[in-house]
Amino acid sequence: MAGSPRELIGLGHDLQLISELEVASGLREPDVFFTDRELRRFAGAVGPLQSLAGAFAAKEALFKALPPAREPWFWTEAELVHDRHGGPRFDMHGSLAGHLARHRLRVNVSISHSGGFVSSVVVVTTHSSAYQRFFGTIDRAVRHVLRRITTYAPRPAQ
Repeated sequence: MAGSPRELIGLGHDLQLISELEVASGLREPDVFFTDRELRRFAGAVGPLQSLAGAFAAKEALFKALPPAREPWFWTEAELVHDRHGGPRFDMHGSLAGHLARHRLRVNVSISHSGGFVSSVVVVTTHSSAYQRFFGTIDRAVRHVLRRITTYAPRPAQ
């Protein structure tokens, strides 16, 4: 990832058998799992079921990668879209967008189709400032020293 140093916050992966979703009619209800815009895009795709499966796997991977939060969010708050080159990305909405903004989190997604499967990987990162890196290094050093002290601490006489 180009730019400023980033710290890995979460990693999610999902593997989906495309044929499993043929009977999952609930996934096609607007604003339950997918937005209306996502459903229209699937319907217009060369392989509608493959597109739906890719988005499903991407959202599953996203929610596995996200750190826990106090406020709930919904599947439709993460809308899978594609950039002008066809690369997938998420448009975030609602409380999920607020959570990501507050914590300065960035989400990257990759989707791959092969045979009857689709796989998605999501990486969640945050900016890692020099200040954070310095104190992270100090924290690790202190923990290392404390582990050594407790390992070599004299045992009380019995």
